[in-house]
Amino acid sequence: MRYLVFFILLAFSLNAKIIEIKNIKDIKPYITKDTLVIFDLDNTIMEPIQEYGSDQWFAYQLNKYLKEKLSFEDALQKTLYEWFEIQAITKVKLVENDVKDLISNLQEINHPIMGLTARDYDFALAAIKQLKSLNLNLSKTAPFKKNIFDDTLFREGILFANGKNKGIVLSNFFKKIIYIDDKKHHVEEIEIFSKENKVEFIGFRYGYLDEKVKKFDHKISDKQKRDFSNFICNDKLILE
Repeated sequence: MRYLVFFILLAFSLNAKIIEIKNIKDIKPYITKDTLVIFDLDNTIMEPIQEYGSDQWFAYQLNKYLKEKLSFEDALQKTLYEWFEIQAITKVKLVENDVKDLISNLQEINHPIMGLTARDYDFALAAIKQLKSLNLNLSKTAPFKKNIFDDTLFREGILFANGKNKGIVLSNFFKKIIYIDDKKHHVEEIEIFSKENKVEFIGFRYGYLDEKVKKFDHKISDKQKRDFSNFICNDKLILE
């Protein structure tokens, strides 16, 4: 889950910095021929059509269980279980249309791109199905065509980190990349890896969903939870 969206470019300078942006198109000047562009999935490429099951809902639900005096591990597992059930059936939409345009344009010129997600590999099929519903296929110009499994999973152009540190997972595959994510701590994981391995990068904070996350209303998600079978969208929801 995420609150922030980041783009990371492994560059040629030892300087590391994070630049805040509001539109994904703003990374285009930093894409060069010898970089691999890596997209996070949730709140970067796509999001649920309803608040229920969103990243902001996840944070709310986890905090709710913690307030009920559950241990962090129990609260996390309980929240994850419910989130996984939602992800298996929820419909999704693009975070912004420019995301799809950017991916399509890069694939048209055969530029290497792929996905990287913290999702459990048991839910790989759900993620792939969601992307296909948006007419997106990250495997078209992915650096690998065959599935790779080593306590993580690379499938259909997506590396499933299985909840592990994204920086460590990524270090097993690539050395020079552009990375797009909406979680600050994942960016910091890769920043630590980059410094330890003398890999240089520039990070971009993508704040397209910031206002939506700030305005998260648990009353809406609570009602959507009750009415989830109807896949109620926020703009059509009337609270009773």
